[in-house]
Amino acid sequence: MGSQRMPYLRMNLPPKFGGLVLCAILAHPAAASADSASPERRFGFTYPSLTAPVGEVEMETRGTWKNRPGALRRFDFRHEIEMGLTPKTQLALSVANWTYDARERGSLYRDTSLEIVHNLTNPLTDLLGSALYAEAAVGDRSAGLEGKLILEKRFGKWVAGWNGALEAEWGGDRFGDFQEPAGELTQSAGIAYDLTPGISIGAELVHTLPLGKWHGPANPEVYAGPCLTFRQKYFHATLTALFQTTERTDQPAIQLRSIIGVEF
Repeated sequence: MGSQRMPYLRMNLPPKFGGLVLCAILAHPAAASADSASPERRFGFTYPSLTAPVGEVEMETRGTWKNRPGALRRFDFRHEIEMGLTPKTQLALSVANWTYDARERGSLYRDTSLEIVHNLTNPLTDLLGSALYAEAAVGDRSAGLEGKLILEKRFGKWVAGWNGALEAEWGGDRFGDFQEPAGELTQSAGIAYDLTPGISIGAELVHTLPLGKWHGPANPEVYAGPCLTFRQKYFHATLTALFQTTERTDQPAIQLRSIIGVEF
């Protein structure tokens, strides 16, 4: 590996060839997810209410770039394995949640987490789609719990979603000695439009209320921005760019999140 360069093959193709191939990929029924009730994400921060089919396994990698000029430049990563357990229940294991600090040029393992999503109602056939989400995380210096209510509605080519989450975390200097509590209340909402069966565009809003040591809320954080999703039969990618609209100088001014999933 290292700096060794691999040989490559150069092909000179007519300029129109690439456009024809792209059109064929987007139009082919096997390339895009033709099932309008599919659980693929259309947002970077707002979960869908539907779950994976029974037995389906997906590898998902999520990366979030957080930046404030002169103060913060950090990457948060999450590597997850999802599996459909029942027609309405999905289980996921985040093998490693870790952070890379570009200013310090160092990485830090945060925790490993287990999450479960249970669908209650369908966003297509019911008045409103809904699901419950629970997550437990344990690291060498922290532990956390999160509960979430997921609401979603799909009408024609439009998809609208809302999540409300309450998160509790305990930190410490060593494993098992978690004596520093903290909490956070978060709401996220998004609306997207399917340009084609495989491409969606939209916008997303995230409102976070830090609860400190549960003594009372701190100043809120509000982010808003566009999102883009590309879907094929066994692959999907989502990109969301959020910009802070509040005046929290201790928090990122920009958050850029990418989610890439591959189904098996």
